[in-house]
Amino acid sequence: MPKILVTGGQGMLGRDIAQAAAQQGFEVYAPGHGELDVCDAGAMLAQSPGLTGGWLVHCAAKVDVEGCARDPDLARAVIVEGTRNAIRLARAAGARLFYPQSFLIYDGATNPIAEAETPRPLSLYGQLKLEAEQLIQAELDDALIVRMAGFFGGEAADKNFVGRIIPPMFAALQRGETEFKVGDRVWQPTWTRDLADNSLALMTAGKSGIYQMACHGQASFAELAQEIVLALGWADRFAIRTVDASLVAQSELGRRPDVAVLSCERLRAEQLDLQRDWRSTLHEYLSDPFFDTFRLRDQ
Repeated sequence: MPKILVTGGQGMLGRDIAQAAAQQGFEVYAPGHGELDVCDAGAMLAQSPGLTGGWLVHCAAKVDVEGCARDPDLARAVIVEGTRNAIRLARAAGARLFYPQSFLIYDGATNPIAEAETPRPLSLYGQLKLEAEQLIQAELDDALIVRMAGFFGGEAADKNFVGRIIPPMFAALQRGETEFKVGDRVWQPTWTRDLADNSLALMTAGKSGIYQMACHGQASFAELAQEIVLALGWADRFAIRTVDASLVAQSELGRRPDVAVLSCERLRAEQLDLQRDWRSTLHEYLSDPFFDTFRLRDQ
């Protein structure tokens, strides 16, 4: 039975990759940070006997632009040195390494962004993620690197935009407010479940090198928030007011691109693009009973 170790296995993406792998017959071990600290070189190498000839999916990272800016030493330890330990483990076990990369390695100066585009990170988080990717490329010839669009998923584990915006919007709605301000930064909101399924397709096909992966279509944060309003049944009581992204950026420590749209040319060329339209996946995600707490039933 093929084996997969997922670092950061209890996070948004790691959990969905672990679940998808198990459904496809892989023997999966998906520890969270408390069970396997990627900064601990000895603990990482100790996983080698159980991973021989398998896949190491290295999801563990400090996925927090603001947190990285506040604590750069910890960010470097987790993102760069953690990746160095993952490389050592992959070599010791004779395993393939899969590395989910962030779209925030790009500055968004040119859109859509092709795989051949030179990364120019705007934030420390992006810089460290790029440094980790370059370490992998220098050390492992057969690694699989997938540069992913921003994502949502994981219900309670969702620390990205969808997970963070729903509670304050719902609180505003309960206070009787009728609008909520959201910025117009543009991205590709992609469901972690689709990223997981598509990533497993690349892994089982034995692919290597760099791919990009994103939902079909693009949206501003304000457009995404408005779709959340529709999906949760708030539309006749609540509206999204679009504000310029520069107003949001004033309170941020780490810079982000105003527009970042990945072109997934290699996936399409190899007929391996399993992504879907962001609206349909968002509505499917928000139909989960987890979100019933935020749903208005008396429409």
